[in-house]
Amino acid sequence: MKVLFVGGGTMGSVSPLVGIYEELKEKDPDLKVLWLGTKSGPEREFLANYQIPFKIIISGKVRQYFSLANFFTPLWVVLGFIQALFILMTFRPKVILTAGSFVAVPVSYAAWFWGIPRFVHQQDIEIGKANKLMAKMATAITVTFGDSLSYFDIKKTFHIGNPVRKDIFSGNSQRGLEFFKLNPNLKTILIMGGGTGAQIINQMVLETISQLTANFQVIHLTGKGKGITQNFSDYFDRETNNRISERYRAYEFLNQELFDAYTLADLVVCRSGFSTLTELAVLAKPALVIPLPGHQELNAQYFAKYNAVKILNQENLNPQAFSEAILYLMNNPGELITLSRNISQLIDKEAGKRYVDLIYKVVGK
Repeated sequence: MKVLFVGGGTMGSVSPLVGIYEELKEKDPDLKVLWLGTKSGPEREFLANYQIPFKIIISGKVRQYFSLANFFTPLWVVLGFIQALFILMTFRPKVILTAGSFVAVPVSYAAWFWGIPRFVHQQDIEIGKANKLMAKMATAITVTFGDSLSYFDIKKTFHIGNPVRKDIFSGNSQRGLEFFKLNPNLKTILIMGGGTGAQIINQMVLETISQLTANFQVIHLTGKGKGITQNFSDYFDRETNNRISERYRAYEFLNQELFDAYTLADLVVCRSGFSTLTELAVLAKPALVIPLPGHQELNAQYFAKYNAVKILNQENLNPQAFSEAILYLMNNPGELITLSRNISQLIDKEAGKRYVDLIYKVVGK
């Protein structure tokens, strides 16, 4: 079977699709795929690890703030639609899969033009603009939560959960200790700013790293081009600098090593994109989340309702609040155990299999 995947810009729309790809590959060894994504997003490098053929698609994004680029968005969408028409005519996929993302909109409409089945997956609690635009033309819509069924045409909407990559379970603590060169006798904090990084979180790390490394060690994913450029020696004395160098590890991006980092982490500090929350749930990892204003706040609130994460709102973010929230959890193992237990009960690990079964049911072999 030939399958076209569309998504990118951030990792949020990519991770569940990779989980679906793995399930499809297991079911059909002769599977042929193509992935359409953005020019500047992190997905191209990420997908290279899975040897998935990748092509850049022209796309237009509506920004939530004033920008002259918004005036050109309709033109880019039209050009993307025309480009997609030719790609689909050449590749001739049996089905098109997307999990949101502005890059998928023109492709979805081009697929409708050619009569190719279109699957749209809704991860988040809040329905994104891209999925709203694609839902009416979709052949099938899948949702993570049963509560989301009412937002779409019930006749073509299915509750399947949120697919997750199989290799998320491949982490190895001993391998991680060797790669990150960490002390097995110290607890570890994993801090992530999302696929494109979060400069405000990076700044919090810079201003609190002395406190965080007093008793713990830190793995920090800064995001591409968003590493901490200041020299710690400008901030701390020699003794503190030595301790930080022993206990702090910063990376712009991690590939397979992220799974080992997950295994080592006693606490994860991160945004609350749904792909990230799904991975934390299936791994039963306690988390302190700092949601981006908007749909991520709804994601975080849903998980917090079940005492499955702790929330630190960005509007209240400062070095003192950041360090106090982390250190409170790290110094209270009972809280970490409770968060771990509760988050593990929110996501079903079999979502990918159900999604693939639905594909075969709707479009056949």
